Amino acid sequence: MMKAESAGSIPDGTSQVNQSSLALMNLRHSVGRAVESLNTMVVGLDAVEKGHEKPPGLDISWQPADRIASARKSRKFLLEAVLIRAADALNEYVSAILMLPRFKELKQDWNGLNLSMAERLARVSEEVLKSENYHVPVAALLIHWRNRIVHFASSATLKRSQRQLLRKYEVEIGQRYADISVDRLMCHFEESRPTLKDVSTMISMTLNWAKEFDRHICDCTDLESLSAWLDYYNLEMRIEKIKRETKPEKIEESIRRMFRAQARGLEEPYFKLVWSGNLSSMSSKSDGGHVS
Repeated sequence: MMKAESAGSIPDGTSQVNQSSLALMNLRHSVGRAVESLNTMVVGLDAVEKGHEKPPGLDISWQPADRIASARKSRKFLLEAVLIRAADALNEYVSAILMLPRFKELKQDWNGLNLSMAERLARVSEEVLKSENYHVPVAALLIHWRNRIVHFASSATLKRSQRQLLRKYEVEIGQRYADISVDRLMCHFEESRPTLKDVSTMISMTLNWAKEFDRHICDCTDLESLSAWLDYYNLEMRIEKIKRETKPEKIEESIRRMFRAQARGLEEPYFKLVWSGNLSSMSSKSDGGHVS
């Protein structure tokens, strides 16, 4: 895998897992799988362009009149599919973090405004980071590009101030992200012509924004924040099911296994904030009604 800030890569997902929110872990996992598949299929399409034939045992109809044109059309389709996957994962991240109690008043201020997800991302980022960040318009552009692909009549685009911010930092952006050109990126957006460099760089920049943002919100040290995460990811019902169907002496380990499999970042906060309060009531229960 390439380095974190080179086009075609995503930041390494192992070094800061313990410092990441569950929402960020899910974002990185979803985008990481998409990028891995993208890289594999780009290699396959390159082989098609160079003359690779369909294996005789592969039961599909494939007889392109122009294999190079066919491979390049498929490459565009692939890039758009990965772009959509990444934007949807970003939408999910923003939706999840907005469930936290700290953003309750901010969301109340939005009542009646019908803000798009790109606008919500920009506003919550400004609320937390308190400074201009050129990664934000790139993340917004990822969402807008997705909307233009999915919705034929969409005219979603960056605000003038966001374009100005990108141009203000275009030299630094090019230095950090494999000489990406802001002007070419915007041109390709308007022409609906994504390149591998466009998509991989937008993903890299978006994940770097999410990592920076997440450092300010990932602490789950109060019961209200923990409850918001448990509710959003529908984990309370799973915990209650475990309690109903498991012998008392096995409940803790079963719940820990559930967290490790589905929400690793919430295991420690849950057992620190919730589990100790359950011990007395748990110990008074009999084995009746439980099964192993």
